[in-house]
Amino acid sequence: MLAAHPSLTAIIATRGMPEYAAFLTLAMAYERVYLDTTMVATDFTNALMPLPSDVAARYADIGDKILFGSDFPSIPHSYAHQISAVHGLDLGDDWMRAVLHDNAARLFGLPVE
Repeated sequence: MLAAHPSLTAIIATRGMPEYAAFLTLAMAYERVYLDTTMVATDFTNALMPLPSDVAARYADIGDKILFGSDFPSIPHSYAHQISAVHGLDLGDDWMRAVLHDNAARLFGLPVE
C-alpha cells in the first residue's frame, strides 16, 4: 500500500513488535512512516518479545520518526514505566525530547520550541 501511496502517513503501533527490524526498515524507506513507543522496552514486553539491541541502536538514526505512545491506561504497567523504558534506550536528551514532544508536534503542525 505504501508503494502505491508514498505520501500516506502511517504510524506503526508498538514499533511493529515483534517484527521490529522489518518495521524499522519500512520507516526508513518511506518519508511519512512513523513508529510509536507503546509497550516497547518495558518489563512486560521484554519478557515476551525483547527489543534486539542492534535494532534499538538504529532508532538513533530515525529519531525524528519515533513518536511517544503509551496506550495508558490500558497497559500492564504505569505511564512512568513507559517513559522510563524509552529513556532506558539511552539515545540522548535530544532524541528523548524529540520522541516525547517535538516529533508529534511537527507531525500535527504545532510549534516546536
